[in-house]
Amino acid sequence: GRDPAAARQAAVDMFAPRVVGPAAARRAAQYTLAGQAGGEALTLLPAGQQTVIDPLAQDWPRVLMAVSEVPEDLRAPLLLTFVQEAPREPYRLWSWQRLFGGVQMPATMQPQIGSEVVPGDQAGTAALSAQDVMAQYLDLVTNADASAFSGTFTDDPVRTRIAQQRDAWTAAVGQGSVTETYTPVDGGPWAMAAADGGSVVTGAFQTVTTLTLVDSTLTVNDATSALLGTTTITQTLTMTWLCTIAFAVPPAGSAEPVTVLGAEYVLTAATGQ
Repeated sequence: GRDPAAARQAAVDMFAPRVVGPAAARRAAQYTLAGQAGGEALTLLPAGQQTVIDPLAQDWPRVLMAVSEVPEDLRAPLLLTFVQEAPREPYRLWSWQRLFGGVQMPATMQPQIGSEVVPGDQAGTAALSAQDVMAQYLDLVTNADASAFSGTFTDDPVRTRIAQQRDAWTAAVGQGSVTETYTPVDGGPWAMAAADGGSVVTGAFQTVTTLTLVDSTLTVNDATSALLGTTTITQTLTMTWLCTIAFAVPPAGSAEPVTVLGAEYVLTAATGQ
């Protein structure tokens, strides 16, 4: 029989030239989970696009964003971000996230002209730079309603899920403890100008969750046990999550909040005993 770990590594090696950053980390974790749970662990990436946002840029790195056709599972389309690091490099898939129901992608510049790629540390004509969007969002995830930025963003399912999961773990560990840290992922975030003067930002962050138990045991779910190799924890559990997320940033001077367009929040690693 074939070695499952070797087969997974072969699959990862096969897509490596075309996939980078959070997308590569996520795909590698999905192959591990697919080995346990079957093919449904893999996100199907549709080949067709409804909309392609081409870069209007004279230098590199260049960013291209695309909204996929509705996938075969009939769930919401995906927003894909591709990055070209240098003139002779191919565009590589950097991230994808499923758009939330009811959100409206901002209109970008005319397709025949393209959209400006906005450097991550600059806002251009938008209210915030891509780096500030990520920093403020992570402050909000960390501090919830106590954050100074609680009015800056629309509500979104990922932030709700993180808070609910944190509360559930806190209840589950009893006398133990739960700590969670959130850090931006290197290599992004990316921003492209929108027609209204705002921008579309895609970025990624990593969550590290550490549970410490005191005189108790904890049974973990299937995805965690697949990465961990066991179903029961008696001392500590550390989980690493990867979130890719997209925002519509209003133009400078607008009173509108930043809209969270879509996100994916997935477990990529687990260790414990």
